[in-house]
Amino acid sequence: MASILYYGSHQHADNEVTVHISRRAMENSTGFVYGSIETWSVTGVLQADTLTALKTAMDQFEAAYREPNRDLIWKIGDKVVHQMLNDDTAYGVRVVVPPHFPRGDAPGELVNRRSYAFVVEAAFLLPASASTADNIYVVNYESNLSYTGTGGTTFGHLPTLTGLHQKQVLTETSLVTAQQTGMKSGIGFYPEPDAPFPHLADYEKTDRRNIRQGNPRRFNNTQFEFPIYWTYTFERNQPFPAAT
Repeated sequence: MASILYYGSHQHADNEVTVHISRRAMENSTGFVYGSIETWSVTGVLQADTLTALKTAMDQFEAAYREPNRDLIWKIGDKVVHQMLNDDTAYGVRVVVPPHFPRGDAPGELVNRRSYAFVVEAAFLLPASASTADNIYVVNYESNLSYTGTGGTTFGHLPTLTGLHQKQVLTETSLVTAQQTGMKSGIGFYPEPDAPFPHLADYEKTDRRNIRQGNPRRFNNTQFEFPIYWTYTFERNQPFPAAT
């Protein structure tokens, strides 16, 4: 039964290729696996009766694999045994090692045959599970909280005509500020920013809330990772309560 490989509109000859398929995990910053990268390492032999016909076949073969984002399908007979459908991938089907010809000195090379090899790769996301507490497509996450001040006295230094500046208490108490910052990156979407921490929410200066959507990171000329950033500012006339 014939084994045939298709890439876009290009069809290899029956039983022309040998295909080796490997996969490696795609992990977020915590090591959680949210997808896999599939790699097809393909070797084969072009054959023709004359060098002219062989050169034509080589040109057509190389031209086909210069096109990105094409479906790659491997059939045995009429049965699809493996496939990379471009629409099912995270950022397209990529020819990561273009066609090359590693056996220049083998018998028959450039007479009536030409041995070749190439590598095609694509990423596939795992389906999101309803039982997953956090969205598996949030692949980067940071959250920070900083405090400024203690609520204590403030002082200044007044200039004098001679000698050192004079230290003087300006107020017996001062304001305490806090800032909550963070970011998330989502695969294919902008995630929702974190809400203000519950123990600080009543003290937020809402007029200073800042939420920013960053430029999407592109991969294979496709918008892939979408970052969002947030900053919340809090103010109080004494130290903030601790989180419970």
